[in-house]
Amino acid sequence: MLFITLFVLASCQQEEVPTVINCGDDEILVDGVCEQVKSDFEKTFDATDLMSNYTLTISIQQLADLYEMTMMVDGEKSSFEMDDQIEYFEKQGTMIDRYYPVGEGYRKESISQSQNNAFHFFKDLEASWFQTVSGKNFLKTEYNDEVAQFFQSEFPGSTVSNLELVVGDTYFEQIIFDVTVDSVMYRFTLTLSAVGTTTVTLPTV
Repeated sequence: MLFITLFVLASCQQEEVPTVINCGDDEILVDGVCEQVKSDFEKTFDATDLMSNYTLTISIQQLADLYEMTMMVDGEKSSFEMDDQIEYFEKQGTMIDRYYPVGEGYRKESISQSQNNAFHFFKDLEASWFQTVSGKNFLKTEYNDEVAQFFQSEFPGSTVSNLELVVGDTYFEQIIFDVTVDSVMYRFTLTLSAVGTTTVTLPTV
């Protein structure tokens, strides 16, 4: 009887007391770890960053002049259309195959990825950079220079202002902002559409 009593007492002493994890007001417990609860607005940044299939329409207006471009992204393939001419691109490791029109056909060359980063800046935006004013999402002025850096290769010395972000239920829908170059202001409107349904077919060379 004494042996049994000692065995029971030893077993009781070995039982571990479960650790109580208290998460903050804006956190939830997931698999034993506190994770921050993200707002619907913050979730659109995560979803947009993960997009690999979409169409991006770019409108640039300067007074009465309007320029329009269309970029289509389909996984590793993409296209860029302006003035009724279309160029195609395909990622190949650290390089990109560029298909450009020549006569009635296309030729192919390899370029570095840094040469084909235009207008993808929206994937680097962060939710904390924005404030809501009258129901609209505007970039805080202290982050204008952050966004302007994305345009220096295309528009050296340019500045960015009045950036408004329109979000849908899942992804960004529009990004509207002004770019000033040598005292000339251009109004940019980037519109995202066809997420998950965009198809890019590379030309034969």
